[in-house]
Amino acid sequence: MAREYVTFKGTKDGLVLWLDPHAEFNEIFDQLQEKLNLTRDFWQGVTIVLKETERECRPQEKARLEELMGEFGMALKEDVEQSSPSQVKMTQEMNRDNALIVRRTLRSGQRVHHVGSVVVLGDVNPGAEVVAGGDIIVLGTLRGIAHAGALGEEAAVVMALKLLPTQLRIAHFISRAPDHVDAPEPQGPEIAQIRNNLITIHSYGP
Repeated sequence: MAREYVTFKGTKDGLVLWLDPHAEFNEIFDQLQEKLNLTRDFWQGVTIVLKETERECRPQEKARLEELMGEFGMALKEDVEQSSPSQVKMTQEMNRDNALIVRRTLRSGQRVHHVGSVVVLGDVNPGAEVVAGGDIIVLGTLRGIAHAGALGEEAAVVMALKLLPTQLRIAHFISRAPDHVDAPEPQGPEIAQIRNNLITIHSYGP
């Protein structure tokens, strides 16, 4: 697994950017650019808080970060108070509960991107895509593409009343639909989550 030099953490006040204190700045910059490109539709109008509890950026490094984020329509600001990692973990869990409710079926070509969790009150048809920083809950049939934990949250889950995605992603883990078309359809709600560095799918119940 590639080393994570850049981590986004969701908090009740917004998104926080953590940088590996032991990495070279060029390694950080390259990985940040790659992550932003992979989730480009998230970032327009988003403000990111730069945490410097463990790593202090030089003025020219901050300028490069601000320039890069500006290319994606983002704003970068410094943190006014230094929170501990445990505080960030607690507020991250709060942020996953801040869900976007989509009250319709998503058809081919339609896309929903949200930095928190997404709940779809309908189906996600083949060719449709849902990308969420948190969980994805589909109260219908999921046959399109679903990417939960898109900002790196491996604890995120994907749940659907009928889980038949063409592609399923959680954080940087990827699972595709089986090649054989005669695979049995699920008989009830299922949930996908990361276990032992693999996406696993099992029946969901109370």
